[in-house]
Amino acid sequence: MFLDLPKFRHVEYIVNKPAPRFDLAWSNILPNWPGVMDAVKDPLLVSAGDPLGDRALREHLASMYDVDLSRILLTNGCSEANFLTYLSALEDGDTVLTEKPIFSPLIEIPRSLGCDVHTIKRRPDNYKIDLRELREKIETLSPDLFVMQNMNNPSGKALFGPDLKDIAKVLSEFDLPVLVDEVYRDFAMSLEDGKLVNAFPSMAEIYDKAIITSSVTKVYGAGGLVTGWMVGPKRIMNRARRLKIYSVPMVNHMGNRAALDILRKRDQVLPEEFMKLREKLNLVSTWAKGRKDVHWSEPDGCAVGLLRYDHDINSIEACDRLYKDHEVRVVPGEFFHMERGFRLSVAGDYETLKKGLEQIDTFLDKL
Repeated sequence: MFLDLPKFRHVEYIVNKPAPRFDLAWSNILPNWPGVMDAVKDPLLVSAGDPLGDRALREHLASMYDVDLSRILLTNGCSEANFLTYLSALEDGDTVLTEKPIFSPLIEIPRSLGCDVHTIKRRPDNYKIDLRELREKIETLSPDLFVMQNMNNPSGKALFGPDLKDIAKVLSEFDLPVLVDEVYRDFAMSLEDGKLVNAFPSMAEIYDKAIITSSVTKVYGAGGLVTGWMVGPKRIMNRARRLKIYSVPMVNHMGNRAALDILRKRDQVLPEEFMKLREKLNLVSTWAKGRKDVHWSEPDGCAVGLLRYDHDINSIEACDRLYKDHEVRVVPGEFFHMERGFRLSVAGDYETLKKGLEQIDTFLDKL
């Protein structure tokens, strides 16, 4: 079967043009991980042949999610984990219900597999999921899979423990599996007694039919390690392992080892990064309150958020003009199936963000 996937406009928009002076598009922070390369100096890692990847990392993740080791699958990033989930959980003709706005591949991949895709809106400003609407859509559509992100991309808003339990209760009434992309989840961690603690549980801890995906790319700034993972029911995980062996059987063992070192060191490194993030989020919040033509829903500690505007201009044209005339790069809301807005990143340095907002001011004033 030919997968008729459309162009991945989001990535092309960022990588196919020179970086501007004020790049507010990247969604991953860049912590300084001391001595992380010391973890990969074992020369045997170069020729490591276990397709399951580094056992110590798998054991660490099993402990993090409090699941059996058999429910962990290491992947080449979160994107491969999402792809494997769809291939493992869906068949041609199945029905998928996804939240909206959402990271575009989470809609386009099931469509390309021949699935009928429907959406449920997470509405501003709180971007919650309406439980009554969720139940009605499940009753009407009888979907085979529900798809969501926590935190949501592009809004950076989280669904916390009570929200997740309520959603899981509805899903369990219909025995409906859910894919939850949790790649931004750890942005919501806080330091308690010297240890970072998540502000909300993983869906894998709440619902036995949850399949979660994540990686060390966004919160940990380690995309070059190409290390992600899946956690899910054994039936799905067994299918995913078989599919992975037939497609890209190996994972990056050196990346696995470095990722393990990063996860072990996060309590020492990330609190300072989160403090910087809060300062930059406060800057954007203060700036947005000073304008009557924009709406900024404060992200829950995430490095990205969705800035909506009241002007009659589509998001791609607005972002193109910001890039061309003001040297600012942000990501059009249309790429997330959301119009009249754009995703704004606070992942870079404070001064770049501040000057970028000044340029956005100038652009909006002209409108």
